[in-house]
Amino acid sequence: MGTWDELDTQVNVSLDTSELDELIQLLDGDPVFTPAIELAEKYKKGIENGAKEGAETIAKRNKSLQELAIATNGTIASMNLITSIEIEELSDTSYLVGTSITHFYPLCVEKGRGEVRPVNAKVLHWFTLSGNEVFSMYSSPAPPRPFVKPAYEQTQSEAQDIIEKSIFNQTIQ
Repeated sequence: MGTWDELDTQVNVSLDTSELDELIQLLDGDPVFTPAIELAEKYKKGIENGAKEGAETIAKRNKSLQELAIATNGTIASMNLITSIEIEELSDTSYLVGTSITHFYPLCVEKGRGEVRPVNAKVLHWFTLSGNEVFSMYSSPAPPRPFVKPAYEQTQSEAQDIIEKSIFNQTIQ
């Protein structure tokens, strides 16, 4: 998504319906089994639609959890990081969740960074959020304040339930 692949979370939902396909093929051709074939095809369609719905739900949940972590871990200097979390649809059942920021800030928030001292210049130079100009020989280390990893772990623990609920909702209709 952005520059930092390690900050991207990919959601892929893949379900095997080959046994239903085999059942449909086995029953096909005998009019006695037409109602069973129709039921199996309806169930297969429900599974496919549930996988699509579940994948999107997981991606949205992951995005929401990343935003929550950013909002609560003290990293909001501006709204740039929190508003940079996006979802990209790769296919019906595959999504990428990540930041659209291309500079190093999101990586420093997620993993932390060591102290910074000037290498090719005499001093470090930056502007604070209030617009004050700062010159310094040292910037202290920043501890990690992860937002991707906890969101990934939480989403991973919820994924199976989300998919099962999505399939159930689609197959009972």
